[in-house]
Amino acid sequence: MRTLRWIGVALLLILCTGDVAAKEKKVKTVIRSWQFSQPAYIADTIPVDTSYINLPIQGYLNDYSIANAWNGSLISPVQSKIYFDRLHKMDDLFGSGYEPYIVTAQDVRFYNTTVPFSNVGYKRDFTTYHGENELNFLFTGNTNKRTNLGMEINYLKTDGHYISQEGKLLNGSIFGSYNGDFYSFQGAFSFATISNFENGGICNTEDLGGVLKAEDIPVNLQAMSGYRYLSGFFNHYYSISVEREHHDTITFINEMGERDKKDTIRIEYVPVTTFAHTFETNNSERRYIEKTVSQDFYEHNFRSGLCTNDSTAVLTIRNTLTVTFEEEFNTLLKFGANVYVTNECQRYLFQTGSSPWDGKPVWIDNSDSVKAFSIVVQPWNISQYKWVNNTFVGGSLYKHRGKWVHYGFNGDVCVLGYKLGQFHVNGKLDGQFPLGKDTMQLKAKVSFENEVPSFYLQHYYTNHYTWDNTFASTMRFHAGGTVAYPTKWVKPSVDVRFENITRPVFFDSKGWAQQLDGNVQVIATNVHCDITTPWINLENNVVWQMSSSEVLPLPTVTLYHNLYYHGTWFKALDAQIGVDLRYHTRYYAPVLNPSTGQFCIQDQVLIGNYPDMNLYANFHVKSLHLRFFAQYAHFNRLFMRNSKECLIMPNYPYNPDLFRAGLAWSFYK
Repeated sequence: MRTLRWIGVALLLILCTGDVAAKEKKVKTVIRSWQFSQPAYIADTIPVDTSYINLPIQGYLNDYSIANAWNGSLISPVQSKIYFDRLHKMDDLFGSGYEPYIVTAQDVRFYNTTVPFSNVGYKRDFTTYHGENELNFLFTGNTNKRTNLGMEINYLKTDGHYISQEGKLLNGSIFGSYNGDFYSFQGAFSFATISNFENGGICNTEDLGGVLKAEDIPVNLQAMSGYRYLSGFFNHYYSISVEREHHDTITFINEMGERDKKDTIRIEYVPVTTFAHTFETNNSERRYIEKTVSQDFYEHNFRSGLCTNDSTAVLTIRNTLTVTFEEEFNTLLKFGANVYVTNECQRYLFQTGSSPWDGKPVWIDNSDSVKAFSIVVQPWNISQYKWVNNTFVGGSLYKHRGKWVHYGFNGDVCVLGYKLGQFHVNGKLDGQFPLGKDTMQLKAKVSFENEVPSFYLQHYYTNHYTWDNTFASTMRFHAGGTVAYPTKWVKPSVDVRFENITRPVFFDSKGWAQQLDGNVQVIATNVHCDITTPWINLENNVVWQMSSSEVLPLPTVTLYHNLYYHGTWFKALDAQIGVDLRYHTRYYAPVLNPSTGQFCIQDQVLIGNYPDMNLYANFHVKSLHLRFFAQYAHFNRLFMRNSKECLIMPNYPYNPDLFRAGLAWSFYK
């Protein structure tokens, strides 16, 4: 019923959009979008994707990386097998595995449009008892040329193909913006509610390709994980500006019906200094539940041998004040600069105590800045809050305008609080120059940071894992560069990166957090080479990576190839028909620990040397802005059914072959 309500809201908004657009006079369609990036919350313009190409391939997992570790369900904790694809956008340790599904303040897209824009999409598979359904909806429109409102909602439900693999996801955002000559603001509320069952993998990989169906293969565990994320964001700023006159000549038809010209003066406000304030708050909660504790899967049951109900939660309140000296005004020294200060207040929830609770209120001493109260989840669970404050100061120097060269340097340091001494310094440079008939593109990036371990890496108390660590800070040095030379027919690019990690924290084979007293080096080369012809395209992505330590295992070679035909039929229908392939070499892949949601190293099972191939047909009706597709996913399972290599992680197999279809319909005229 809830799904039907969301569908009804989406259809109602689309109808309203169509009615408003029909009453308006025809105007040129212009859709501009941007996002904000930390730490100074600088707007970064991004393109609006309305292309039909590769619609069947798009999704949370495929958009994240070309190779991932996950439990086989569409909704699962995820870790990219490509080291430099891994996200680090959340401060909550237990949200790291769900980052591809979570809409943070930096993920929200803001729009400014001349016409209302909306898009509705639907995807599903057609297996008999194990359906996967995905619904996407976006609407945005301007009330006037300065003010925009919109919302985005995504719903995903999967029943899974193996026992205890069901999952649900609901995420999205409600956003608005005002862009004035002097004062502007952007605000958003984003959310994500995720629930997924955990099975600990199948008991015996020999059952794959046997007489048992996927839904009948025994699994190690029956548990459930839930994660909820709520975020509020408000950025507003006032610019001190100067007026600049621009002389233009326009052509018009005079009273005699003849073409004529006249000079006009256009006034433009150029910002000199901008004062900004950004407020951001987010609350994340994770629960792990076992109605019946498995006696063999985990080594310890610290609280109960009957059932498990573990909880963690992080509340973050962040305020940032920024003063920016704008790039547009400085015609002599063409760069901009800013300084900022950020105050961050965080509250951590963790469980304490292991003795039975007598039902009376229990208060814990407020020493060490701990404000605590009892929460009754199970008789043996007593929870308390830990409050911490952090203050950062930082600044940046940048050049974003201009055609040929852009650069940016940024740094900040924590001067007060739990993260005292944490710092981050980075610089980037990109440029382009003509070479022959085309343009060579160059990019370089370097960063150095010192990161204080997450609170939950230091203190964590649950049924299966309990620790009090004194981990030291982790230091990272990163350097990389990209060279690209896109031409009409061939689009090659080479990205080389290196990172040195001092004292990295990892999870051992039994699921415990450990810190390496030493260094780990990672070097990787990521090569793209897309070959384009009038009818046949071949997209190629080859990644070579090497790690110096077994605490950070990585596949040596990872491949992605997408071969397809594309063309226009009957002057009205765009078509794309092709096959794509994903593959990586064998390595000791980390395995998911359901209790903590972390990926733990292991040295018993080699994973890889197995292709994942998909056939698809994708179409676009130009006049209707309608895109639709059909896909036969993992079709190579038909002729590799007896292969025992079809594992994503140890004991976690790929889904069986299945048929999928979907559509996406855009409305913006």
